[in-house]
Amino acid sequence: MPERITLITGDHVIATTTGRPPRVRPGPGRDEIVFSLFAEGDRFFVVPSDASQRLAAGTLDRRLFDITTLLEFEYDDAHRDTIPIIVEYAGGADAATTVQRVSGARVEQRLASIDGAAARVDKGSATGLWNALTAEAGVSALAGAVTRIWLDGIRWAVLDESVPQVGAPAAWDAGYTGSGVTVAVLDSGVDHDHPDLAGRQRAQRNFAGTPTDDDRLGHGTHVASIAVGTGAASDGTYRGVAYEAEYLDGKVLDDFGRGQESWIIAGMEWAAAEQGADIVNMSLGGPNLPTIDPVEEALNTLSAEHGTLFVVAAGNDGPLPGTINSPGSARAAFTVGSVNERDQLAERSSRGPLPGGRALKPDVTAPGVRIVAARSSEGMIGEPVGEHYVELSGTSMATPHVAGATALLRQQHPELTGEQLRSLLVGSARPTEGLTIFEQGTGRIDSAAALAQRMLAEPSEVNFGIRRWPHVDAEPVAIELTYTNLGDAELTVELDLDVSGPAGDPAPPGVITLARSRLTVPAGGSASVVVTGDISTVTEPGSYSGTLVARDGDTEVRTPVGIGREPESYDLTLRHVAPDGTPADTYFTQLWDVDSGETWSPYEPDGTVTLRLRAGTYLLQTLIPAEADDGTVHRHLLAYPQLTLDRDITVDLDARAAEPVRVTPPEPDATARLGEVSYTRPIAGRDATFHLVVFSGPVERIRMAHLGPDLPHEKLRALVSTQWTAAGNTALYGLAWYEYGRVPTGFVRLVRPEDLATVRVDYGTPRPRTTGEAGPAPVPHLGWDTGVANFTDIGIPAVRTEYYNTGDGTVDWKRWLYTSDAETGRLITTLESPQEQYEPGREYEESMNYAVFGPVLPLTCNPQQWVVRNGDTIDVNTPLFGDRGGNWGRSSDEGTYTRLSREGELIGENSVAGSGVFTVPAEEAEYRLAAGGGRGPLFDVGARVAASWTFRSGHTEEPTRLPVWTIRYFPELDDDNSAPSGRPFTVPVAVQEQASARTETPARLDAEVSYDNGHTWTAAEVDGNARLLLHHPVGASTVSLRATAVNRDGSTVEQTLIDAYQLR
Repeated sequence: MPERITLITGDHVIATTTGRPPRVRPGPGRDEIVFSLFAEGDRFFVVPSDASQRLAAGTLDRRLFDITTLLEFEYDDAHRDTIPIIVEYAGGADAATTVQRVSGARVEQRLASIDGAAARVDKGSATGLWNALTAEAGVSALAGAVTRIWLDGIRWAVLDESVPQVGAPAAWDAGYTGSGVTVAVLDSGVDHDHPDLAGRQRAQRNFAGTPTDDDRLGHGTHVASIAVGTGAASDGTYRGVAYEAEYLDGKVLDDFGRGQESWIIAGMEWAAAEQGADIVNMSLGGPNLPTIDPVEEALNTLSAEHGTLFVVAAGNDGPLPGTINSPGSARAAFTVGSVNERDQLAERSSRGPLPGGRALKPDVTAPGVRIVAARSSEGMIGEPVGEHYVELSGTSMATPHVAGATALLRQQHPELTGEQLRSLLVGSARPTEGLTIFEQGTGRIDSAAALAQRMLAEPSEVNFGIRRWPHVDAEPVAIELTYTNLGDAELTVELDLDVSGPAGDPAPPGVITLARSRLTVPAGGSASVVVTGDISTVTEPGSYSGTLVARDGDTEVRTPVGIGREPESYDLTLRHVAPDGTPADTYFTQLWDVDSGETWSPYEPDGTVTLRLRAGTYLLQTLIPAEADDGTVHRHLLAYPQLTLDRDITVDLDARAAEPVRVTPPEPDATARLGEVSYTRPIAGRDATFHLVVFSGPVERIRMAHLGPDLPHEKLRALVSTQWTAAGNTALYGLAWYEYGRVPTGFVRLVRPEDLATVRVDYGTPRPRTTGEAGPAPVPHLGWDTGVANFTDIGIPAVRTEYYNTGDGTVDWKRWLYTSDAETGRLITTLESPQEQYEPGREYEESMNYAVFGPVLPLTCNPQQWVVRNGDTIDVNTPLFGDRGGNWGRSSDEGTYTRLSREGELIGENSVAGSGVFTVPAEEAEYRLAAGGGRGPLFDVGARVAASWTFRSGHTEEPTRLPVWTIRYFPELDDDNSAPSGRPFTVPVAVQEQASARTETPARLDAEVSYDNGHTWTAAEVDGNARLLLHHPVGASTVSLRATAVNRDGSTVEQTLIDAYQLR
């Protein structure tokens, strides 16, 4: 079912999972706004035109308009009625006064470490807040002292014989147990009554707003006991690393392991600033953003101000590089990866490097696979080990090992800073052969070695960053590395470098060098060595990294080193020009790397911006708004789909090159309801579409131009689409055209009546007190990705005459119907028609939302629909509430399920109606797929559907539709979906193979009928033409149908339709 989302601007988005663009309804008073709809990889964005400049300037968090992320966070309207935000402000202004006065948002928590506050915006008043924030502010600024607005996003617990493995018993033997040290655990809470943790809690605070402070997840208790647990419930077997340290319990994750960023920041401030924690454990994380996010900012600030060491999980998003989570990506974070009991890297442990080479991450690793630790009495996760313990895996478990080890060092060295403690652990870690510093840092921590360490290095890493191409005149770069002797005897150390190239083989000599190979460090003093990076000595682009080892007998101090050689790259300078010829200060520019999919949204207020980019092919576009003579704002779209960067280039993005877009329908009094200009171009192996849409006005608000060379037709498809209503919404015009190879520079069409097909559409309703919204969208002929649909209210039941063109044979059409509860506004049904190419001058009659309702899997050009085997995966998408007209549909679901069995053995199941992805063995076998669901007592018909299919399937080399059929019923019913009672009645039956346009007579059909809502069934007579010969009894109110069909390919289908139609 589609989900409704309210943006911070007050605009409403309805997003679906069917691959088509979301629908947008502008907020109150925002009919003039133009919307950009586009995808970046798997993320889909909806950006209103009055937010785009602020987005580009960095004053708004991109996630505020990232529909995919908002759904993942459950920030849609079904889950919450407020938008959580974090507001940053300037000049030391009081957060509560500033935010509430300017915006009216409810401030919930001041966040001093980032000069900001956490607030909630009521979705019903979001437009008012947006107007207040943007009134009298520049196009890229916000009102008052507000400097930036972030989405208060979600972070998660990072789940996917440990204490001896990190050398803790040797530390205990030396007298170091963490005594006198405080470790803060920011997590899902801690079960302070657990025998391993009882009496150790120094303070507790709940930031998550849960009803109790208890750890009902079990994650925080497990983490705390790894760091500081006594092992009392196991006679010491599962003792934590620093078992005599005290702990602070900051509950920043809810009972499902989710925590808003403001909760986490507030917990960090409480632990560091209020409680004076020495060490803060953060076994949590989320995606690393391109910019410094609020949690990273808070971590860096609190580390600098209070000397607190934040020990943070790297994340479980490996094995790909560049997957370090935030806030483990913060410069000051002590970032921890995960290894197993043999010190082999856990497959899913996140890897570096960080974007731009800004830090060498992770710092170290620690045990994180199958870790046994304390079990919360109310915990829900993990594999129980006896009464008091549970087994879990992930960098969440590795992190508290390091926090505990740091506590042991703090007890030994109370005079050292948090950064120096980190250096001791980094320097004494034990590397695993074959792993790079971007996989393991300097290696798995060793507490015993760290406690024996008599010397530390500062900084704890030597990072030269990425050096600019070309490198023929590259100057060497020097960094001074200082060794501090913590002992009372002079140390003389041998210095040795081990550096690898981008492919992992030894780097050529000279790329990183030392000024000396031996260094004497006086007792209690320091000595330095200059480390030099010289990228001119190598030719291969990429990262050159390794370890500098300082040895004195058995002591080794390890320091990660790294330098990057930028690949062939050039400067791309963009000059934005307004329609009057002056530099534009208002624009929204986007750039895509066609090969990698990487994106940029550059902005400078003077209109000129320069980017440093690797040589390659890019898609460039910009939107430049300007006020026309009549006071309306026109958007100038300049598209450069094939920009080759092979030298330093300057591109003039001149709005004067854009020409008008104008479509005139045959009805002069028609009202414009939608204007869309879009184009599709392959990026990173998949089609990416950029839509520019006016949802409440004419397409004339858009002007457009193509820049650069034409592309092959298969590489670019452009669309101009308009929709209009007339005669009080009883008539609709859908007018669209596709062009190939280039984006039109201007577009003008005058449409005549003879260019159009006439389609009479009858919209029904099987449920009282229901409102309806209907709208069409164009589809490229024999394609499957659609343009944008605009929905207009229709008072169902209703009949509307709809007129469609064919776009010179390039356009098919499909339509949607959404129905909602008239009282609550809750979306209850969606129906989508198969695509159709209409013929000009012809008349058609179609219907939507009439019984009989059941599974419908109609003709589609999408190769991934409906039940498809791809290799050894079966993808299921079987919407259960299609209608008599052959439109497929979904409905608000109750008691839903999908199950797949193989040779009678369950493969998998879920609680979603007719949807799932199942991994299966390669060998051919017999499968049974079952799905079902209901939609509540308020529906007159189609109350509940259950279906099952049997078929044979084996491994496929490419996506292949499986032999899945549906049973279709075609009784002659009145408009209220009823048939007469007390007389014979014939129900024609057919079967339809998935993705087929035609129905067939089944090879064999067995049917039953029920007149008491499916409580009892009797056999139904089936004649030779596959018709059910029924006799409707007097007094019955509904007819339910159950049938099993054997198809010509030997597969079977069984369907049960409760309350298929009414009796009168």
